[in-house]
Amino acid sequence: MKKQSGLTLIEIMIALLIGLIIIAATITIYITTIKGSSDTLKSARLNHDLESAMALMVNDIRRAGYWGGAIAGADSTKNPFTIGTADIQIPTASCILYTYDADPDGPANITGINTPTDLTDDVDANEYYGFKLDGTTIRMRLTGTTTADCTDGSWGTGEMIEGNKISITALTFTSAYKCLNVTTALSYNTTCQVVTAANLVTGQKAVESRQINITLNGSLVSDPTVTKTLTSTVKVRNDRIFTQP
Repeated sequence: MKKQSGLTLIEIMIALLIGLIIIAATITIYITTIKGSSDTLKSARLNHDLESAMALMVNDIRRAGYWGGAIAGADSTKNPFTIGTADIQIPTASCILYTYDADPDGPANITGINTPTDLTDDVDANEYYGFKLDGTTIRMRLTGTTTADCTDGSWGTGEMIEGNKISITALTFTSAYKCLNVTTALSYNTTCQVVTAANLVTGQKAVESRQINITLNGSLVSDPTVTKTLTSTVKVRNDRIFTQP
Protein backbone atom coordinates (compact mmCIF):
# COMPACT_ATOMS: atom_id res chain seq x y z
CA MET A 1 0.00 0.00 0.00
CA LYS A 2 1.40 3.37 -1.11
CA LYS A 3 1.70 5.95 1.62
CA GLN A 4 0.01 9.28 0.76
CA SER A 5 1.74 12.57 1.54
CA GLY A 6 0.29 16.16 1.73
CA LEU A 7 1.47 19.68 2.23
CA THR A 8 3.27 20.61 5.32
CA LEU A 9 2.07 23.44 7.55
CA ILE A 10 4.91 25.65 6.39
CA GLU A 11 4.03 25.09 2.74
CA ILE A 12 0.38 25.94 3.42
CA MET A 13 1.37 29.15 5.21
CA ILE A 14 3.66 30.18 2.37
CA ALA A 15 0.90 29.54 -0.18
CA LEU A 16 -1.57 31.60 1.86
CA LEU A 17 0.94 34.41 2.14
CA ILE A 18 1.55 34.48 -1.62
CA GLY A 19 -2.22 34.46 -2.22
CA LEU A 20 -2.74 37.37 0.16
CA ILE A 21 0.01 39.34 -1.55
CA ILE A 22 -1.60 38.77 -4.95
CA ILE A 23 -5.05 39.76 -3.62
CA ALA A 24 -3.63 42.90 -1.95
CA ALA A 25 -1.88 43.94 -5.17
CA THR A 26 -5.07 43.42 -7.16
CA ILE A 27 -7.14 45.49 -4.70
CA THR A 28 -4.51 48.26 -4.71
CA ILE A 29 -4.56 48.45 -8.51
CA TYR A 30 -8.36 48.51 -8.48
CA ILE A 31 -8.55 51.28 -5.88
CA THR A 32 -5.90 53.33 -7.72
CA THR A 33 -7.82 52.98 -10.97
CA ILE A 34 -11.13 53.99 -9.36
CA LYS A 35 -9.52 56.99 -7.64
CA GLY A 36 -7.86 58.08 -10.88
CA SER A 37 -11.19 57.86 -12.72
CA SER A 38 -12.93 59.78 -9.93
CA ASP A 39 -10.30 62.54 -9.96
CA THR A 40 -10.61 62.80 -13.75
CA LEU A 41 -14.39 63.14 -13.54
CA LYS A 42 -14.12 65.76 -10.78
CA SER A 43 -11.58 67.76 -12.74
CA ALA A 44 -13.68 67.53 -15.91
CA ARG A 45 -16.76 68.77 -14.07
CA LEU A 46 -14.87 71.70 -12.56
CA ASN A 47 -13.35 72.61 -15.93
CA HIS A 48 -16.73 72.45 -17.69
CA ASP A 49 -18.56 74.59 -15.14
CA LEU A 50 -15.85 77.25 -14.88
CA GLU A 51 -15.33 77.43 -18.65
CA SER A 52 -19.10 77.77 -19.17
CA ALA A 53 -19.28 80.61 -16.65
CA MET A 54 -16.25 82.32 -18.21
CA ALA A 55 -17.69 82.00 -21.74
CA LEU A 56 -20.98 83.58 -20.62
CA MET A 57 -19.19 86.53 -19.00
CA VAL A 58 -16.83 87.08 -21.94
CA ASN A 59 -19.56 86.98 -24.59
CA ASP A 60 -21.89 89.29 -22.69
CA ILE A 61 -19.26 91.87 -21.65
CA ARG A 62 -18.07 92.02 -25.27
CA ARG A 63 -21.47 93.47 -26.24
CA ALA A 64 -21.22 96.41 -23.82
CA GLY A 65 -22.03 99.74 -25.43
CA TYR A 66 -24.03 98.35 -28.38
CA TRP A 67 -26.56 100.93 -29.57
CA GLY A 68 -29.48 99.97 -31.80
CA GLY A 69 -29.89 103.63 -32.73
CA ALA A 70 -26.44 103.86 -34.32
CA ILE A 71 -27.87 104.24 -37.80
CA ALA A 72 -26.14 106.01 -40.68
CA GLY A 73 -25.49 109.60 -39.70
CA ALA A 74 -26.00 109.04 -35.98
CA ASP A 75 -23.72 110.94 -33.62
CA SER A 76 -21.79 108.24 -31.76
CA THR A 77 -20.75 110.73 -29.09
CA LYS A 78 -24.40 110.68 -27.98
CA ASN A 79 -24.62 106.90 -27.63
CA PRO A 80 -26.68 106.53 -24.41
CA PHE A 81 -25.06 103.16 -23.73
CA THR A 82 -21.52 104.53 -23.41
CA ILE A 83 -21.91 108.02 -21.99
CA GLY A 84 -22.12 109.00 -18.31
CA THR A 85 -23.04 106.29 -15.83
CA ALA A 86 -23.97 103.90 -18.64
CA ASP A 87 -20.33 103.16 -19.37
CA ILE A 88 -18.52 100.02 -18.22
CA GLN A 89 -17.67 100.27 -14.53
CA ILE A 90 -15.75 98.06 -12.09
CA PRO A 91 -16.93 99.38 -8.70
CA THR A 92 -15.13 96.56 -6.88
CA ALA A 93 -12.53 94.07 -8.05
CA SER A 94 -15.07 91.23 -8.02
CA CYS A 95 -17.91 93.09 -9.77
CA ILE A 96 -18.38 94.54 -13.26
CA LEU A 97 -21.37 96.58 -14.48
CA TYR A 98 -22.26 97.64 -18.04
CA THR A 99 -25.15 98.14 -20.43
CA TYR A 100 -26.13 97.56 -24.06
CA ASP A 101 -29.21 97.91 -26.24
CA ALA A 102 -30.77 94.47 -25.89
CA ASP A 103 -34.07 95.19 -27.67
CA PRO A 104 -32.77 97.01 -29.73
CA ASP A 105 -35.41 99.75 -29.41
CA GLY A 106 -33.73 102.25 -31.72
CA PRO A 107 -35.26 105.51 -33.00
CA ALA A 108 -37.15 103.75 -35.80
CA ASN A 109 -39.22 101.77 -33.28
CA ILE A 110 -40.07 104.88 -31.28
CA THR A 111 -40.73 107.63 -33.78
CA GLY A 112 -41.25 105.68 -36.97
CA ILE A 113 -38.48 107.75 -38.56
CA ASN A 114 -34.74 107.09 -38.51
CA THR A 115 -33.74 110.40 -36.99
CA PRO A 116 -30.03 110.49 -36.08
CA THR A 117 -30.61 113.18 -33.45
CA ASP A 118 -33.36 111.23 -31.67
CA LEU A 119 -32.04 110.48 -28.17
CA THR A 120 -35.21 108.85 -26.85
CA ASP A 121 -33.46 105.48 -27.12
CA ASP A 122 -32.56 105.63 -23.45
CA VAL A 123 -31.11 102.86 -21.34
CA ASP A 124 -33.97 100.78 -19.93
CA ALA A 125 -33.90 99.13 -16.51
CA ASN A 126 -33.68 95.69 -18.09
CA GLU A 127 -30.65 96.74 -20.13
CA TYR A 128 -28.31 97.09 -17.16
CA TYR A 129 -26.13 94.02 -16.77
CA GLY A 130 -23.25 92.82 -14.68
CA PHE A 131 -21.55 89.95 -12.91
CA LYS A 132 -20.34 89.74 -9.34
CA LEU A 133 -18.95 87.27 -6.84
CA ASP A 134 -21.59 86.55 -4.20
CA GLY A 135 -20.10 84.36 -1.49
CA THR A 136 -18.88 81.31 -3.36
CA THR A 137 -21.00 81.71 -6.48
CA ILE A 138 -21.43 84.12 -9.41
CA ARG A 139 -24.59 86.11 -10.03
CA MET A 140 -25.76 88.06 -13.08
CA ARG A 141 -27.67 91.34 -12.88
CA LEU A 142 -31.09 91.42 -14.51
CA THR A 143 -32.14 95.06 -14.00
CA GLY A 144 -30.66 98.28 -12.67
CA THR A 145 -30.45 102.05 -12.79
CA THR A 146 -26.69 102.71 -12.78
CA THR A 147 -23.33 101.11 -13.46
CA ALA A 148 -21.73 102.72 -10.42
CA ASP A 149 -23.12 100.54 -7.61
CA CYS A 150 -22.96 96.75 -7.35
CA THR A 151 -25.82 96.69 -4.84
CA ASP A 152 -28.12 98.44 -7.31
CA GLY A 153 -30.79 96.61 -9.26
CA SER A 154 -32.04 93.04 -9.31
CA TRP A 155 -29.61 90.15 -9.37
CA GLY A 156 -30.58 86.65 -10.47
CA THR A 157 -31.53 84.35 -7.63
CA GLY A 158 -30.48 81.32 -9.64
CA GLU A 159 -26.80 80.45 -9.61
CA MET A 160 -24.74 80.42 -12.80
CA ILE A 161 -23.05 77.31 -11.43
CA GLU A 162 -24.20 74.56 -9.07
CA GLY A 163 -23.26 76.03 -5.70
CA ASN A 164 -23.52 72.67 -3.99
CA LYS A 165 -20.98 71.23 -6.43
CA ILE A 166 -18.61 74.09 -7.34
CA SER A 167 -17.19 76.78 -5.05
CA ILE A 168 -15.94 80.00 -6.65
CA THR A 169 -12.98 81.10 -4.57
CA ALA A 170 -12.09 84.27 -6.50
CA LEU A 171 -13.40 86.45 -9.36
CA THR A 172 -11.40 89.48 -10.43
CA PHE A 173 -12.02 92.11 -13.12
CA THR A 174 -9.42 94.64 -14.26
CA SER A 175 -9.57 97.11 -17.14
CA ALA A 176 -7.17 98.64 -19.62
CA TYR A 177 -7.87 101.67 -21.80
CA LYS A 178 -6.32 103.21 -24.89
CA CYS A 179 -7.37 106.58 -26.25
CA LEU A 180 -6.62 107.38 -29.89
CA ASN A 181 -6.74 110.95 -31.10
CA VAL A 182 -8.08 110.13 -34.56
CA THR A 183 -7.45 113.67 -35.79
CA THR A 184 -3.70 113.59 -35.20
CA ALA A 185 -3.21 109.80 -34.88
CA LEU A 186 -1.79 110.06 -31.36
CA SER A 187 -2.35 107.24 -28.87
CA TYR A 188 -2.57 107.47 -25.08
CA ASN A 189 -2.69 104.55 -22.65
CA THR A 190 -5.46 106.01 -20.52
CA THR A 191 -9.12 106.96 -20.73
CA CYS A 192 -10.24 109.57 -23.21
CA GLN A 193 -11.91 111.50 -20.40
CA VAL A 194 -8.42 112.24 -19.11
CA VAL A 195 -6.94 112.86 -22.55
CA THR A 196 -9.68 115.00 -24.11
CA ALA A 197 -9.36 118.16 -22.06
CA ALA A 198 -5.57 118.18 -21.96
CA ASN A 199 -4.61 117.02 -25.45
CA LEU A 200 -7.45 117.70 -27.89
CA VAL A 201 -8.34 121.02 -29.44
CA THR A 202 -11.83 122.11 -30.41
CA GLY A 203 -13.36 119.85 -33.05
CA GLN A 204 -10.90 116.97 -32.65
CA LYS A 205 -12.24 113.49 -32.03
CA ALA A 206 -10.90 110.65 -29.92
CA VAL A 207 -11.77 106.96 -29.81
CA GLU A 208 -11.45 105.01 -26.58
CA SER A 209 -10.99 101.24 -26.75
CA ARG A 210 -11.63 99.12 -23.65
CA GLN A 211 -10.19 95.79 -22.60
CA ILE A 212 -11.43 93.76 -19.63
CA ASN A 213 -9.26 91.10 -17.99
CA ILE A 214 -11.01 88.35 -16.02
CA THR A 215 -9.53 85.87 -13.56
CA LEU A 216 -11.74 83.08 -12.21
CA ASN A 217 -10.77 80.57 -9.51
CA GLY A 218 -12.84 77.64 -8.33
CA SER A 219 -12.75 74.32 -6.53
CA LEU A 220 -14.98 71.33 -5.91
CA VAL A 221 -17.14 71.46 -2.79
CA SER A 222 -16.67 67.72 -2.23
CA ASP A 223 -12.89 67.92 -2.72
CA PRO A 224 -11.32 71.38 -2.23
CA THR A 225 -7.97 70.02 -3.39
CA VAL A 226 -9.34 69.92 -6.95
CA THR A 227 -8.89 73.52 -8.13
CA LYS A 228 -8.89 75.43 -11.40
CA THR A 229 -7.85 78.94 -12.47
CA LEU A 230 -9.03 80.52 -15.72
CA THR A 231 -8.00 83.85 -17.24
CA SER A 232 -9.52 85.60 -20.23
CA THR A 233 -9.29 88.96 -21.99
CA VAL A 234 -12.31 90.70 -23.49
CA LYS A 235 -11.92 93.35 -26.19
CA VAL A 236 -15.11 95.41 -26.02
CA ARG A 237 -16.34 95.81 -29.58
CA ASN A 238 -18.07 99.16 -29.14
CA ASP A 239 -15.60 102.00 -28.64
CA ARG A 240 -16.44 105.27 -26.92
CA ILE A 241 -16.30 108.40 -29.09
CA PHE A 242 -15.31 111.82 -27.74
CA THR A 243 -15.33 115.24 -29.38
CA GLN A 244 -13.64 118.26 -27.88
CA PRO A 245 -16.28 121.05 -27.88
